[in-house]
Amino acid sequence: MRQRFVLLCLLAGLLRTDLAAASGYGLFQHGGRAMGQAGAFTARASEPSAVTYNPAAITQLSGLQVQAGLDLSNSETKYISSTGSFSAKHIIDFPPTLYLTWKAREAPIALGIGLDSPFWSRMDWEPALFPGRFLTRAFELRVAELHSVLAYDLGEGWSVAGGLRYVYGSLEQGDNELFQVTSQGQIFDVEVERTSDADVDAFAWDLAVHYAAPSWGWGGVFRSPARLKGNGDVSYDVRDLPNPALETQIRNFLQSGSARQAFEIPREIRAGTWFAPYPELRIELDLAYQSWSSLDETSITFSPDLLRQSPLVTPRDWEDTLAIRLGLEGNITDNFLLFGGVGYEPSPVGDRVEPGFPRGDATIYAAGFSYNFPQVSFDVGYSFHDHDPQGASRQEPSPLVSGTYSGTAQVWGFSVRRRW
Repeated sequence: MRQRFVLLCLLAGLLRTDLAAASGYGLFQHGGRAMGQAGAFTARASEPSAVTYNPAAITQLSGLQVQAGLDLSNSETKYISSTGSFSAKHIIDFPPTLYLTWKAREAPIALGIGLDSPFWSRMDWEPALFPGRFLTRAFELRVAELHSVLAYDLGEGWSVAGGLRYVYGSLEQGDNELFQVTSQGQIFDVEVERTSDADVDAFAWDLAVHYAAPSWGWGGVFRSPARLKGNGDVSYDVRDLPNPALETQIRNFLQSGSARQAFEIPREIRAGTWFAPYPELRIELDLAYQSWSSLDETSITFSPDLLRQSPLVTPRDWEDTLAIRLGLEGNITDNFLLFGGVGYEPSPVGDRVEPGFPRGDATIYAAGFSYNFPQVSFDVGYSFHDHDPQGASRQEPSPLVSGTYSGTAQVWGFSVRRRW
């Protein structure tokens, strides 16, 4: 009878439509079990992915435990105006995850290390006549995070932890520019695709606290900002030449060079609490605050500055966000767990929407299951991200034309856990 009650509670949570889950600009949802609960896992974090969700919780994981996973992200984004309808390139990403924790059974100290992706995004507007290409044609930030953690069990359910994070990856930005070329007394407008890419990295840190009682608990995490910087290359590609005789002259002028870029992943504060109305049912509510307002602007410094735009400054002036995440899981049998989640994550972009960051507030629905053997567990999670339509002006060469961005994303998470 109690198992039927757990199943009904889970289904009711999955059918709610007034909340949503973490997505978009938040940390990527690592691991099938946490992803299937919309990332509401800060207070429990009862598997090796706790290295990311709440490092202090690894003190509850005895012995050596390893978790490996693969996330699959599939997103679609569109822009519609009186000019036409345009779709960004359909991109499928496969960021991997790997976590390891170790704690001697009677020792208060626990160690953990993780490798995952705190930000993994690409927006590529391929259509040749996309009107926003003079703002942003492509934006890509794909970074991995190597995260080492030391946690200490204070006793009576309390634990604390600190971690050092090394964030590294690639940052690419592309736009189109018009410049004039004079040949034989005539002036020609030439459109150029400019692409800048850089290898970026940064060091950051985090602190965490965790409390666990038999039927409830809570946790909190502070993650410092990661101020990514790096050097790379800039290349130019001429398109739609008005006069083929100009090709040699233009290509000799537009030689590849170097570029320096920067971007900041903001500080984050997460807090959550869980309770179990029955031993077979666990419910968690999380809040996640991100200080995106610290990202005033981004800039690219070109060398040589062929188009006389260095540094190229893009105002951001984004807004801080507060995400809400609700997750629940229940034991259908001793070995089979079913879970789901909903939540809400606002977009930090506000009225600074542009083709590189076009998505509005996110509503996300998540579900999944786990099956546990004595030493091995398998997890599958799924989340659907529905972004609110985002009205946008000043996206096109004509300032009188306004348009609307819309988008959805689907994310699958697969993981396997092994305990020794």
